[in-house]
Amino acid sequence: MTPRIARHCPSSKKAARSDAGFSGDCAWFEPIALELRDIFTRNTAKETAFRAGCDISTAERWLSGKTAPQGEALARLLCSDIGDRLHAALIENVQTPWAEARRAELMRTKLLREREEIERRLAALEGNKK
Repeated sequence: MTPRIARHCPSSKKAARSDAGFSGDCAWFEPIALELRDIFTRNTAKETAFRAGCDISTAERWLSGKTAPQGEALARLLCSDIGDRLHAALIENVQTPWAEARRAELMRTKLLREREEIERRLAALEGNKK
């Protein structure tokens, strides 16, 4: 018996997703692109290209949703000075135990830093009273 082959259907020219210009295989990069725009309000493509080790025109295509970084460029972004924020953006909507634990650890670290800052400011105020 020969296997059945599905009948050929023409490909749609319309994207399955259209979130801020992101569609198809590039939609996973949207949260990172939004975070990059938030971090670098000016010269976003230039700053992204510097950290990814690519051309500015390539970074502009990533940010517009036409393409997404692959392999070494993505690794360079995640290992850069802003990698922690990009990693958090990447796992933002992941609903697995490891991602939830990572988000909890990030929140814990953020709250501890805030507490240290508040304690430092309180100590400075107490020092001014005397």
